[in-house]
Amino acid sequence: MKKRINYKPDFLPNQYYHCYNHAVGDEQLFREKENYSYFLDLYKKYIAPISVTYAYCLMPNHYHFLIRIASVERLKRRYLELKPKSEIDLETINWHKFVTRQFGNFFNAYAKAINKRFNRRGALFEDDIKRPQIDTEAYFLRTLRYIHQNPIHHGFVTSLEDWDFTSYSAYLSTLKTGLYKTEVLNRFGNLQTFCEFHQDFRILLEFDGMD
Repeated sequence: MKKRINYKPDFLPNQYYHCYNHAVGDEQLFREKENYSYFLDLYKKYIAPISVTYAYCLMPNHYHFLIRIASVERLKRRYLELKPKSEIDLETINWHKFVTRQFGNFFNAYAKAINKRFNRRGALFEDDIKRPQIDTEAYFLRTLRYIHQNPIHHGFVTSLEDWDFTSYSAYLSTLKTGLYKTEVLNRFGNLQTFCEFHQDFRILLEFDGMD
């Protein structure tokens, strides 16, 4: 029996999530190359401070991120950075609401910019962000691969390296380093095994119905 997926669980500290969403209707999230870069710049501003990102892929009408929400201590520091004069008891903060608010600020900022740039009105994203929780190592690795394979799945390219708006190339680069890269490559043992794993293009049942 296929596992029933909860697409909107609470965001919890130190937990892993596959975050994704789609543009409303037939809209495009990214019409120009600069839109992709601006989206990532806003992501770094709003989401990077509260998470570790292991994989991402931006497609013309949707996006995917594989993240781990930061620890409680890191979330507390970020809260105080945003609200330095707050007198609230940090032990009482609902971290799901705090994280959700950061995502909301991120998407609102991007939607406003796109609406202004292309003289459009209304919502840009469908509903709330989907975020199934990643609860096993195998699920984490398959999600990582699914995200990186998305441009091939949708027929935009035939090679993983050919899509510019994905984290796959960062893993291949000798110039880029980071916590995300070290953690993931340690799971595989070496870069060659990581690349070989990404060459398995079998359809995975748990991703049925996803973009």
